[in-house]
Amino acid sequence: MTTPSSKIGINTGILLEAGTNEAEILVFEVGGQTFGVNVAKVKEVLGITKVTALPEGHPSIEGVVRIRQDVVSLIHLGRFLYGDAPEAESKESDCLLLLEFNQRPLAFRVNRVHRIYRVSWQATRPLPMTMGMNAPITSVVLIDGKLVQILDFESIGADVAGISDDRSDSQEVSRIEAPQIPIVFAEDSRMISEMIHDHLIGAGFSNIHGFVDGQAAWEYMESVAEDNTVDDILQTVGLLITDIEMPRMDGFSLAKNVRMHPVLAQIPVLIFSSLVSKDNQKKGDQVGVDSQVSKPRYGELVEKARQLVGLSELVEA
Repeated sequence: MTTPSSKIGINTGILLEAGTNEAEILVFEVGGQTFGVNVAKVKEVLGITKVTALPEGHPSIEGVVRIRQDVVSLIHLGRFLYGDAPEAESKESDCLLLLEFNQRPLAFRVNRVHRIYRVSWQATRPLPMTMGMNAPITSVVLIDGKLVQILDFESIGADVAGISDDRSDSQEVSRIEAPQIPIVFAEDSRMISEMIHDHLIGAGFSNIHGFVDGQAAWEYMESVAEDNTVDDILQTVGLLITDIEMPRMDGFSLAKNVRMHPVLAQIPVLIFSSLVSKDNQKKGDQVGVDSQVSKPRYGELVEKARQLVGLSELVEA
């Protein structure tokens, strides 16, 4: 028996205005600890019925479950977080979160789902890693008197189920040396931040400044604007690449701030996020985003970056 999504109020289209720096967080429990995930990543919350075990695979993959026409890998989140500790034990009341990354569904076993809360990203604080646990944590926020840890599900999915292996993005990207083009990027996931940096370096960009959230990137850009004019700002920040979901300041708010700034307004802005959708395309248009690329399409990211800085017509010497 399943638990319909409507019973916990899942509606990924509630926040219609871009640049409000707000998100809706689904709060849940695993092993007695409280975690959260952006509602925009959650397709459904379902009961767990039949799980078909797999003979091989990551120890945190419990097996596969059938969800209508799809066969989906089920990741035992307690086992991933706590290993063989008592906190990892399954319970009859467990349910699953069905998430989607780049059109690939993944299911995660959790112990209990609480409810959805609207929060300001400004109230969240970056936290690269929780001590004593395997799970990457992007940020923490106090909700209803509880410290909620926002899990980096992209990193978990990449580690356990290989979601970063995007075969649809298999095009070879030639190297074009472009040390004169400065790129700023904001990304709160350590793994994805490293991948962005490595792909840009491999493509020939070398003047790269990475930041752990939108607020840090914004403070840097504000500071360089003080020493530049409209005529020369692109020599200091030639392109901004930003995630959407980040602590302190989200990507849409960052883009909105850039477009409203008298010196920074002309800088091209490229969204790189697992939350790319029709709704978020509209939000990006609202705040003046130039292009959006879905994670983990790193080859497409490089090509879009080249187009926005005027390198798309060049070939490797």
